[in-house]
Amino acid sequence: MGSHGSWKATAAALAVVLVLPAAAVAGVRSAESVLPPGQSGFVPPDESTQNPHLTDQVALFESFAFKPAGFDQPGTVETPRVGVTITRDAYGVPNVRAGSAGDAWFGVGYAVAQDRLVELELFRRSTQGRLAEVLGNGRLQSDIVARRDYYTRKELRAQLRKLPAALRARFDAYSDGVNAWIARVAADPSVRPRELALLGLSPGRWTALDSASIGVQLARTVPSDDGRELDNWRALRALGAKRFARYLPLRQPNQVSTVPASRGRYPSQPGRSRADERRGYKATQRFLRKLKPPKAKPALAHVAGRLPARGGSFHFALHGPGNTASLFSAPQLGFSIPELFVEYEVHAPGLDVRGVTGPGIPVIAAGHNGRVAWGITSGLGDDDDLYVERLAGKERYRYKGKVRKMRCRTETFKVSGAKSVKRRFCRTVHGPVQATSGKRAYARRYAIWGREMQTFVGLTALNDADTVAQVDSAAANLTWNENLLAADDGGHIGWWHPGLLPLRPKRWDERLPLPGTGEAEWRGLLRVKARPKVIDPPAGYLGNWNNLPSVGWTSGDAPAQETNEGDLHRGAFLQQALRETTDRTVTGLKAIERRVGTTAQQRPLLDGRLKAAQAAAAGPARTVLDTIVAWDGNYDRTDANGTIDPGVAAFEALKEAVEDTLPPAAVTLLGQRGGSHPYDMGAAEAAGFHSLSTAGLVRAAGAAQKALATRFGNPDPASWRDPRKLYEVEVQGIATAPRLEFFDRGTFSQAVELGP
Repeated sequence: MGSHGSWKATAAALAVVLVLPAAAVAGVRSAESVLPPGQSGFVPPDESTQNPHLTDQVALFESFAFKPAGFDQPGTVETPRVGVTITRDAYGVPNVRAGSAGDAWFGVGYAVAQDRLVELELFRRSTQGRLAEVLGNGRLQSDIVARRDYYTRKELRAQLRKLPAALRARFDAYSDGVNAWIARVAADPSVRPRELALLGLSPGRWTALDSASIGVQLARTVPSDDGRELDNWRALRALGAKRFARYLPLRQPNQVSTVPASRGRYPSQPGRSRADERRGYKATQRFLRKLKPPKAKPALAHVAGRLPARGGSFHFALHGPGNTASLFSAPQLGFSIPELFVEYEVHAPGLDVRGVTGPGIPVIAAGHNGRVAWGITSGLGDDDDLYVERLAGKERYRYKGKVRKMRCRTETFKVSGAKSVKRRFCRTVHGPVQATSGKRAYARRYAIWGREMQTFVGLTALNDADTVAQVDSAAANLTWNENLLAADDGGHIGWWHPGLLPLRPKRWDERLPLPGTGEAEWRGLLRVKARPKVIDPPAGYLGNWNNLPSVGWTSGDAPAQETNEGDLHRGAFLQQALRETTDRTVTGLKAIERRVGTTAQQRPLLDGRLKAAQAAAAGPARTVLDTIVAWDGNYDRTDANGTIDPGVAAFEALKEAVEDTLPPAAVTLLGQRGGSHPYDMGAAEAAGFHSLSTAGLVRAAGAAQKALATRFGNPDPASWRDPRKLYEVEVQGIATAPRLEFFDRGTFSQAVELGP
């Protein structure tokens, strides 16, 4: 990795020393994790005092090291009330123990508020559309979206009431713990985070409704978010029908899937034929030809207090020797200070679990108990659609031959430093109206609408599961589209693509807006048995990096354009690494993570094509291709000046030159690589590589050489060395963003080995 300093080696050695013996927990042989920058998330009121757990996991992250994450790590102990103990380990992660579930979740709420009170306040204001009250006009648009596309307080209460009584009680106990810490902060200025005064925040009483508002937004937006129908429509108009279908096909040849073809096909739209798809594309074109899409609005910028943008996630598992199993999980949601996730451990009668979740949520989203470990990745399924409503008046529309009245309400937004703003929000039978243009309104239908909180029923069962078979039952109750991977101490591994997924009308196109008059309604939801899953595949491994779940699955309107990359998707490199590993233990698991986390994934995937172009090239083009072929894809290895291999810049320039061969409208349609994956390949770049011949690739290499010579002021590849890339760490409060070297590692990473 080059010379990164001895402090990294010290951190790695400390992690090894702190790991407890494997026998600490029956079934879990070892458990390790890392959550950079750190567990905590506030700046102390005294400027001379440092928060020791703001950035103390950065060194681990940059060394591909981990901290111990087995149960009952040693540490400092406090008792917030009788019957509740909180032990914080060397990295500040709280372990809550209590004699009852109520006391345990009180302790969790208390501990999370200690670490993330400012973040809790920002999150609840953001998800309830109340951030502009304290942070001003720049937050107004995000507040508008939060109230327009989500729920009123009355509707949230209705979702909470549908939860099992024990889970409702957990939300209440968690709230009591948060409020106990809020009361402590109000009474003792020495523990009051400095951000509260500087950001003008004064936390009021926390309620189960506050946790619900955060949970609902996480359950809907992290797995998939909204669709791209309007962008696709604009691209269709610019490109024409043939080129649109070529650049955004319903399915890519050689697409990467997690469920092996030998274990079954899981079509996303069972009962729909290829002939139906062709007819649907023509019918949708005829419908849209008479209309114009509404004007594009600028994308919402990330602002303090909004949940960080979804990046990507990977996880994989191995069946090992002696009926062991190892699992690695790395949700990738970008990096911020404090982090989106918070880590904790909780023990009560019948409950022993450790892992991460969103602040405010009383359930573990990814982690392990005594016998099972699990991880999640964004499913990126197309689980919503945009309907074009035909207006029959200002707040009326036509549906199934009748005029219907929209359900509308007026909301008032307080804005710090400005006058209050009123907005009118309406819903049709399909969902919230997100735009209007002329005599049309555009309403979004969500498959998960009104059922986001039910995911926490499934997660609760998952936290309690003893076997992969029990995980299978828990997955059936998940309403969100977060891929789920699990391993148990019997050596079993399994993977699921869960959630509420629509069965679309057979003869309308899923990539584009649908008519809202009643002729293009969903056929229902995909049955649980029809959702992609696989348990104990013969190959002995499973992996997913936001690739498609199964053969036969389509990308819909491509809410994440990366699913349109076919065999150049980064998931193909993960699958290759899993096939090639000979070490089926947790050591081999971590070696795979290091390999995929330091390699530009498409460099090895394109090896054959690059060498063919190299053989056909001469002159400047040959220079670029020689430089790329001589490079192994590693972007972490540095020289004495801290710069990386010239192959990195050469490959980046080649990708840009290849993308430039596409029509501009196709580049806009397909999009760039994700922000969490700067050395990955975007869908537009992949489309360029798929469309170019060897001769075309040579010409692109020639264009890349000109760009490189201009950029570096030198045609010599030895000068094409960039500084090592760093993450852009977002700040959620007032803490200073740490220097964080880029790796394709998770926002949270865990490595767990289980066995009999």
